[in-house]
Amino acid sequence: MSRGWKVVLIVGGTLALLYAVFLGVLLYVGGGGGGRGSWGSSGTVGVLRLDGVVSAGSQDSLFGSGGIDPVWAAETLRDADADSGIDAVVLRVNSPGGSPAASWEIYQAVKAMDKPVVVSVADVAASGAYYFCSPADLIVAAPSSQVGSIGVILSAQDLSGLYDKLGVGYTVLTKGKYKDIGSPTREMTQEEKDILSAQMDTIYRQFITDVADGRKNLTREQVEGLATGLTYPGEEALRLGLVDRLGSYDDATNEAAKLAGLDMGDYRVRDLAPEASGGLLPLLFGASARDALRGVGRDIAAGLREGLGGASVARPRVE
Repeated sequence: MSRGWKVVLIVGGTLALLYAVFLGVLLYVGGGGGGRGSWGSSGTVGVLRLDGVVSAGSQDSLFGSGGIDPVWAAETLRDADADSGIDAVVLRVNSPGGSPAASWEIYQAVKAMDKPVVVSVADVAASGAYYFCSPADLIVAAPSSQVGSIGVILSAQDLSGLYDKLGVGYTVLTKGKYKDIGSPTREMTQEEKDILSAQMDTIYRQFITDVADGRKNLTREQVEGLATGLTYPGEEALRLGLVDRLGSYDDATNEAAKLAGLDMGDYRVRDLAPEASGGLLPLLFGASARDALRGVGRDIAAGLREGLGGASVARPRVE
């Protein structure tokens, strides 16, 4: 074996070991090693962070996943609902929305939850993000959070004039009358605009129906009145019935604990995010290596819990 490969193996093994140790500590701190009380607290609130644009397309980067993947989000919620160690779930949401179909998938998962679900809005929960938040048991937002934007948008560019100025020719061959609908090489016809508008209207009506079904305090007529595409600051959103109370992330976890019947002064917070896919590790070693190292990390976490179980541990922050 060459010297270069030996160096690669040593560096790779060191990184893998450090990852396993880091994950073990992370799982200990965020996954049950500490909380509002000591080990042996009354119960656990799981926290799932949903940040970025909602999209069914993979957005993995070198160091982790970007955006909100509906399959991962739905699976994480179902796992939390089936986990006897989780009593309630907080969704920490910071998203401008995204794909209607992807948002609907997460909406269905939230709606199907048997355990209490509380939303904590960070900066924004708009459009598709508000869509999947709407069936939660409680929505908590800061006074300056932006909430709502119930509506649908579709944009299409006509670059034919630019192509003409640049002397760029563009040939499009199609089979099917509307196959190139929305093509940037030509102006959209009125018939095509009418077709797309009708499709958008279907999605828009479904959006309104689902929000009205999720928000039991609002009638369909009230939701229709709010479905202007505008976002509202938290204070106004509270007055309009889009959120249930003003508060912080801590307030949201307290509300979740209360809905689950936990001792308000003695419950743990568990981060549900360490099981997210993507990132540097699978790129370097493959998914099987990642899963194996996570197992080592869980063993390390178990050892920490056993060794420090009686110690008083400061409450973790999972923001």
